[in-house]
Amino acid sequence: MSYYDGGYGGGAGYMNDSQGGTQATPGRSAAKNTLRPVTIKQILDAQTPHDDNTFVIDDVEIGHVTFVAQILSISDQETNSTYKMEDGTGSIEVKFFRGERNSMVDDDGENESSREAGLQINTYARVLGSIKQFNNKRNITTHSVKPVTDFNEVQCHFLEVTAVHLHFTRGPPESQQGRSAGGGGAYQHGGAGSYGEDTAMGGTGAAGAVSGGTMLPPGISANARKIYAHLKNRHDSSEGMHVAMIAQTTGISMGETYKAVDELLTNGVCFTTMDDEHIACMDF
Repeated sequence: MSYYDGGYGGGAGYMNDSQGGTQATPGRSAAKNTLRPVTIKQILDAQTPHDDNTFVIDDVEIGHVTFVAQILSISDQETNSTYKMEDGTGSIEVKFFRGERNSMVDDDGENESSREAGLQINTYARVLGSIKQFNNKRNITTHSVKPVTDFNEVQCHFLEVTAVHLHFTRGPPESQQGRSAGGGGAYQHGGAGSYGEDTAMGGTGAAGAVSGGTMLPPGISANARKIYAHLKNRHDSSEGMHVAMIAQTTGISMGETYKAVDELLTNGVCFTTMDDEHIACMDF
C-alpha cells in the first residue's frame, strides 16, 4: 500500500449514492486502502461528511494516515501502549496494539517487540494507522510505531505533506507552471493572486504583499518592506548598502534598521555582501 501513483486518495475517491443511501461504493472501499502523509492538525480538522468512520481531508476521503511526531508521554498496558504525540501543529493519542504481531519476526530476524525500546519520551517516531473517533475525541489506532533514527525524516515528512496537500488543493505541478506563466499569476507583480501561509497544515494564514515586483513572505514589518523597496530600486548595489547608510536614507532609526535587516535576512530575501554590515537584495 503506497501513497504514490494515485495512492493519496485522488485516484480512489468515492461517489455519492444517488438514492441517498449509505451503502459503500467500490470507490469508497478503494479509498480505505490508501495511505496519506498528514500533520496532526489535518487529522483533527478532517471532516466527517458521512459518518464517524469516514474522514475527508482536502475534499478527498482518506484511509490510512502516516505522520512523524514527538512522544510526550507513554502509558503501557497489557495489550497496548498509548502514546501522546505532538508535531508542532497539534497533539493526539496513538493507541498501539500488541498481540500476534509482537511475536512476528522480520526478515532480518529482529522481533518487533524489541524495537519498542527505541520509543522513549521526547524522541520522534513515525506512525502508520487509522483515525478513530469516540465521543467527539479523535485518536490513532495502529500496529506500527517506529522510532525515527534520522532527523531528516522529520523534515522530509513535512515537505511530503505539503506536496500532497498542494496537489489536491491547487492541482499537479504542471498546472501551476501554466498559471505562473500567465498574466494573473499569484507570484507576478500586479497579478490578482495573493500569497499566504496555508492554514490547513498549521500555518498562520497571514497574507503577503508585493514590493518591487517580488512577493515578500507574510508577516514582514513595514520597516522591512520600506528597506527592501529601497534596496531593490538601487541598480549599483553589487557591493550592497551599509546598514548606517540604509538608516540615513530611509529615515529609520539604527536600532529599527538592524531589526528590519535581520528580518529580511532571516526570510531569505536579502543577503550580506562584503561584510555583515553591507546588505543587498536577492535577484528574483
